[in-house]
Amino acid sequence: MNFKHQTQSDQLDRYSFLWSQARLILAAIALFLGGVPPILAFLPIAGLYGLLSSLLTLAWIISGLAAGYMIYRWNQNNQKIFGGKNQKDTIAFFISVVSGLNLGLAGLSGKNIGMSISSLSIVFILVGILYLATAIYLQQRWNASKQKLFG
Repeated sequence: MNFKHQTQSDQLDRYSFLWSQARLILAAIALFLGGVPPILAFLPIAGLYGLLSSLLTLAWIISGLAAGYMIYRWNQNNQKIFGGKNQKDTIAFFISVVSGLNLGLAGLSGKNIGMSISSLSIVFILVGILYLATAIYLQQRWNASKQKLFG
């Protein structure tokens, strides 16, 4: 594997987008579970809790970095995504980015701002549905643009 090739902006765009897509789906599942990260819900092994918790925190920080990178690239690309300034694309992009930044902050601070706004199950379900719809929409647009987020 060539490190220089893997760190070119088109590859970083791809990795950031795919990470963010996976995060949206996993965050939706967590919200459907009442705010419990799936890895902790499905692997409740007491002896591994510390390791899983550390890996989860790292994943949240990576999510924040990926979201920050995507905002940087979006701004570098004259606020265009998928080759244009389509309002739906921009809204979906920002849903993904804000979710990622929130998780990044949660990883650094230990407090999830989004989860502290409301603890109502219906809100969790509605936001989970929004995350899934956003992931589906962004995937469709990414495929239609020949997998180019900013190019």
